[in-house]
Amino acid sequence: MAKPTLFSKIGTEAKLLTYAENILKKSQENAVLFPQAASTIVELEAALKAYRNGLAEAAYRDMRQIVIKNQYAATLKQVLYRYALYVEVVANGDPNIILAAGYMPSKSSAGSVGSSPKPHDLRVEIYQGGNNAVQLRVESWRPARYCQFEYRKVGSGIEWTKVLSTKSKTVIQDLEHLQEYEFRVTYLGADPTPNYSDTVRGYVV
Repeated sequence: MAKPTLFSKIGTEAKLLTYAENILKKSQENAVLFPQAASTIVELEAALKAYRNGLAEAAYRDMRQIVIKNQYAATLKQVLYRYALYVEVVANGDPNIILAAGYMPSKSSAGSVGSSPKPHDLRVEIYQGGNNAVQLRVESWRPARYCQFEYRKVGSGIEWTKVLSTKSKTVIQDLEHLQEYEFRVTYLGADPTPNYSDTVRGYVV
């Protein structure tokens, strides 16, 4: 059954921008087909604008602007992912409906994978010591559309910060020096219900 193909199959930053712009345009043109997506389309338009501006600012290679651009990209990816799940339900395998939303339909596959398994072997590695950054790695799960890495300062009681990655690894930057953080990860597949790994702690040096 055909499903919306996400940007992870598309590639570069510029192609992500073009793909998202097409999804916004087509979804606005065919809004009657997606009556419950009005607020999501507004959210997509805002995320797309922020990402477009972020790309322009990051073109000067300022490190702070690059970090901001990457944050905007993560937000845009999350909106596209949530919207793709809705389009998948509406389309029910019909590639014509998927195209009407601006997504490319995937090739038909036999059956659904079901719930995501619990990730194992989450590792926290110092990323270029002294840069207040860590690299997270986890065993890959082929059906996963993304890995959603999350982190927060130990004992802070704040909400987890989420970072989406199309790979089974990511780099978390701008952490506080000599502070202890906790990390976890979940795969996001056809079923978006999170199934978190065990929490791993580490100090930033």
